[in-house]
Amino acid sequence: MTQKVGLTLLSVWVGAAAFFSFVLAPAAFSVLPTQHLAGQVVSRTLGVVEIIGIVVGIILLVLSFLSRGRRGKAFPFDLCALALIVLAMIGSRMVSGRMHALRVQAGEGLYSLPISDPLRASFDQLHHFSVGLMSVAMIVALILIVRMLLGKSGLPANA
Repeated sequence: MTQKVGLTLLSVWVGAAAFFSFVLAPAAFSVLPTQHLAGQVVSRTLGVVEIIGIVVGIILLVLSFLSRGRRGKAFPFDLCALALIVLAMIGSRMVSGRMHALRVQAGEGLYSLPISDPLRASFDQLHHFSVGLMSVAMIVALILIVRMLLGKSGLPANA
C-alpha cells in the first residue's frame, strides 16, 4: 500500500509538471492577448506545481522513514525524494520569487524590453534556470517511479 501511495503521488506530480511544461505554458503565451498576462498565469500555476512537488517529496520521505524502521535500506530513494524537495524549494522560493520581483519592477513592458536590457537579461537567465530545475526535478521523479516499479524503493508494497 505504501508503494502504491508513493507511485500515485509521484505520477500525479510528474503529470502535472509535464502538463504545465508542455501544454499550459506554451498555450498561455500563444493564446492570451499579452505576454504579461500569460506570464502571470504561468507564474501562478508554476507556484502550485512547485508546492505540490515539495509536499509530495515530504510525504515520500515520511512514508520511507515510517515503513523501513531501523532497516536503513532506502537511502537512494530518500536521496531522490530529498532532491525533489530541494529542487522544488529552490524553484519556488528563490527563482520564482526573483522572477516575480523583476516582473513587478518592469511592469507590463518586460517582454518588450530588448534582450540586452539588464532587467530582461536577468529575467531570461532566471527563466532558463527555472526550466532546468523543473527538468531535473521531473527526471528525479521519474527515477523514483522506476525504482518503485522495480521494487528498489525500500517501501513495502503491501504495508
